[in-house]
Amino acid sequence: MERLNYKIFTPEDIVAQQNIPLFILHGLMGSMDNWRSQAKRLSKFQPVYTLDLRNHGRSPHIKGMSYREMYEDVLIIAKHEKINSFHLLGHSMGGKVAMQLALAHASLIESLIIVDIAPKPYPLWHQKTLQGVLSAPIETMQTRQQVDDHLKPWIEEQGERTFMLKNLKRNNDGDKQGFSWRCNLDEISKGYLKIAGFSTAHQQYTKNTLFLRGDNSNYIQENDTQIILSLFPNASIVTIDNSGHLPHFQQADIFYNHVKKFLAS
Repeated sequence: MERLNYKIFTPEDIVAQQNIPLFILHGLMGSMDNWRSQAKRLSKFQPVYTLDLRNHGRSPHIKGMSYREMYEDVLIIAKHEKINSFHLLGHSMGGKVAMQLALAHASLIESLIIVDIAPKPYPLWHQKTLQGVLSAPIETMQTRQQVDDHLKPWIEEQGERTFMLKNLKRNNDGDKQGFSWRCNLDEISKGYLKIAGFSTAHQQYTKNTLFLRGDNSNYIQENDTQIILSLFPNASIVTIDNSGHLPHFQQADIFYNHVKKFLAS
């Protein structure tokens, strides 16, 4: 298989270049570009790798969206880069990939940071979003505003629509007009039940783990503490005030400081 698309942020400091690297995994219908700002800041202290997961961004559009398939893609990158261990940060769907990888290959993961997701199945919250996006005739639309207007009945929150519109790319080849989506929406839709789910055996990841949640988000509830600690017994759960499902955007400085402090410890 063709490898995932990824970018390396290398520290300027020679000593920091030798530190254990950090891998960052984005969420559903996102891309590594969503993490550029945080990756730049965190790369002061160690190399940072941002990845486009399969069927997202500029990574291969291929069959399969199981968590095992997704984390095995990440392991291929680590092997290619000759990396024997790394810190791992994942947001939302990328957080589930990160958890499954840490549970299956604990010796490779130095520490784990999970952003606004719990190790459990979720309701099909994104079904309406997928319907709206798939129904948009983007190949005939001339402006991003037209796409945004189409999505309003399906995605009410402006921030979520802006996030989705980052997946648009303008068609400039030959007679092809309008836009296309960077992510492989057909394959993502086919695999959505797997993406919403979460299954695990009784293994644990016992190294240091940080869960960061937004106080206005409903992805991590108080009653999720038990399942989190049963799988990640050395986990801390930190709430970031005045943020929702995207705390790395909505409270970027506070988020960065939590991650920097955790990695330094």
